[in-house]
Amino acid sequence: MDKRLKRILLVVYVLALVAVGASATFAYFTIIEVSNVSPQVQTSTATTDWLIFNVGDPIYINANDRNFGEGMGDLSGSTFGSALLRVTNSDTVVSYRYNVVLNIANNDFEYTTSGNTAELLLTVKNPEGNEVTSIPGLKYVTVTNGDGEMISGFDITTGLGDYYIVQNQLISTNREVEQVWNVDVTFVNLASDQGANMGKTFNGTLRVEMAS
Repeated sequence: MDKRLKRILLVVYVLALVAVGASATFAYFTIIEVSNVSPQVQTSTATTDWLIFNVGDPIYINANDRNFGEGMGDLSGSTFGSALLRVTNSDTVVSYRYNVVLNIANNDFEYTTSGNTAELLLTVKNPEGNEVTSIPGLKYVTVTNGDGEMISGFDITTGLGDYYIVQNQLISTNREVEQVWNVDVTFVNLASDQGANMGKTFNGTLRVEMAS
């Protein structure tokens, strides 16, 4: 094959790739999922819209004799998970469903009372600002700290693994809408000896994902 013929074939091949790329660009829309891990891109037929997932910093709680003791109060950490749906040039409502999952990757806390009083509490507020009181696999309880304050939440004192805060959550709009889930984890300072949990570590992260 001579050089001239090679150049012609190369030009045809490049033009064919450009044509295919342009066709895909204009025939499909893109859903962009963003998390603290890595973005993913999916395509389907419709007008342009973006579904963006975002999460806050990981929750990290470490109790020691400098930050936790009698009269020092509770220790807590906060984070969030959100879904933002933005639709452009559409007169129809676009809908998706997603999950919000708490993953406890590391937790060596233990119960220090004979009655197994909850020491690590998870509290969640939904996008409307209402407290969530039901999560599969977790028990919603109320405890009293050393200051006499009553605190309610899910007992995750010895929790490990994935817990679905919400499954198949609907998000829909024909313009733009954002749903934010706020999460707090509290190490309750009880009116008792909790020395067994000094130096213990809890690590938890939120994951927002498309529902299957």
